[in-house]
Amino acid sequence: MATAPKSNREIPDIDRGPAHTAVDPFDDVLVRRARLKRISSLGQRTGYGLYVASLVCGAIGIRWGYTPLLATLIAVALVVGSMLLAPTIVISHGIKAAEREERRAAATRSTQ
Repeated sequence: MATAPKSNREIPDIDRGPAHTAVDPFDDVLVRRARLKRISSLGQRTGYGLYVASLVCGAIGIRWGYTPLLATLIAVALVVGSMLLAPTIVISHGIKAAEREERRAAATRSTQ
């Protein structure tokens, strides 16, 4: 029975596949970018979820009346949602710009 390789560095080049379709396990930049993309996506989903929660709490307050607890929940959801969304949106745009630049550079290299 064959044993699994001890690290990604032992995997032959033929098993890596095209770099543009999957994260290249040998490129630290792509690995870090993929990790930041996952974190950014989670932060955005959480931030927008908190915005939705504040809207739901606002609708509850309109329907059944506002209480100090409800007003606090709305304020906290909006503040924490904004604190999560601001950096994650910037990171997301940065990642998209880097990927777009890499595609342009690869296209330029392939036409030369």
